[in-house]
Amino acid sequence: MAKPLIVCRDLSIIYNQGKANEFKALQGVNTDIFEGEYIILFGPSGCGKSTLMYSIQGSLPPGEGTLLVKGDDVYSYPPADRVYFQRYVMGIIFQQFNLIPSLTVLDNVALPMIFCNADKATRNRRAQSLLDRFGVGHVSHKITPMLSGGQQQRVSVARSMVNDPKILLADEPTGNLDSVSTQQVMDKIDEINTFDRRTVIMVSHNAAHLNYAHRVYYLKDGRVVREVVNPQRKQIKPVREGETIVTELEQLARLYPYDNVETLRVKSLVNYLTQDYTFDQIVRMEHAIALFIQGKIDRDAFVKSLVAPFERGGVEVDEKEARRMATISERMMNRADDIRRFRSKKNNDGVFFSQHKLAERMKEFLTGEYRIKLSKEQANNMTEMIADRVTGVTMEAELNQRLMKGVRSGGLGLSERESDDMTRYFEKVIAQGIDVSYKS
Repeated sequence: MAKPLIVCRDLSIIYNQGKANEFKALQGVNTDIFEGEYIILFGPSGCGKSTLMYSIQGSLPPGEGTLLVKGDDVYSYPPADRVYFQRYVMGIIFQQFNLIPSLTVLDNVALPMIFCNADKATRNRRAQSLLDRFGVGHVSHKITPMLSGGQQQRVSVARSMVNDPKILLADEPTGNLDSVSTQQVMDKIDEINTFDRRTVIMVSHNAAHLNYAHRVYYLKDGRVVREVVNPQRKQIKPVREGETIVTELEQLARLYPYDNVETLRVKSLVNYLTQDYTFDQIVRMEHAIALFIQGKIDRDAFVKSLVAPFERGGVEVDEKEARRMATISERMMNRADDIRRFRSKKNNDGVFFSQHKLAERMKEFLTGEYRIKLSKEQANNMTEMIADRVTGVTMEAELNQRLMKGVRSGGLGLSERESDDMTRYFEKVIAQGIDVSYKS
């Protein structure tokens, strides 16, 4: 199995250590970043994402814990070796460009090669080649203040690659750019990851960037609060079959990047239960469902909170509809508990049932909900497709297609509408039972 390129274990960055004003900018961070990955460190300002990036870059030594790059503790290097590491292993793009205004574009890009003892002809040839590649070769003779913000940042991208680094760091690279320039710069960084096979670690608080990454580490108050895989990209991090499963929680995490897992589960269930309700009603329903999911109120109290008049703090839902919602929620959460206990089996050798038993329970649950009678062959097919989905072997779309396939092809032969309804319902159950964190 491939080993991580960058490993952080219980990493803490501490300012003024041992003094009255001691401050931990990072606390107990654990990450595994593999060669060729595109990783985004995501979170609000002050959460520690830039601190983590600069620690990886070799500028902020850990106060506690371990940081290894290519198996080495870079902070144990002699000064000359650490300079070599920062010069040849790491490239960096800054939010503020950090170009020298008195130098031409070409000289800005070529500058890092001076410290590598490259001759002028080699420096200029390499710099011009990169400028041409990133679409700013025609301005290589100009000084940088004459360029637009987007052009300056593409010059910065070219400079970051001039020594052919193995790892590219990007600290809010589009923070000062308009939307068009942002797209251009993001596409170029993605190109470096995809075609140059360079490992990219980008700091961002822009949720629109998350689709570029293989994985996203969400930070808050100096801690990694969750790790989310991008289902739209083939993963590089080795995982055992069934270790990860992609659900709609990943989609919700991109829409609501600062919400925690429990809040995302609430939104998932509210999305299923609500149809034509006002925003204020939905907000109150989310609160009631959150209390119900957390076990802070029972079924009767949940129904009462839905039925109560709006002016008394309720949602003002018809009692019959409120009881229907409570029944659906209760059934989903019970089946979700089965999935949660099953998927925790890697930490629990005494798990109370097997994968096959879980699939059988889910099959009975779904056929009961939809009042479907299955032949023996259909039942076997359904058990198999449920097992594949809850272990992460298949995706939502594959489950949907298999439900519509003929029985002899391994399906159930459902209509498109029946398949869509059952898939949507089952995905809600899975979302309640799966954590979006895949950290080992």
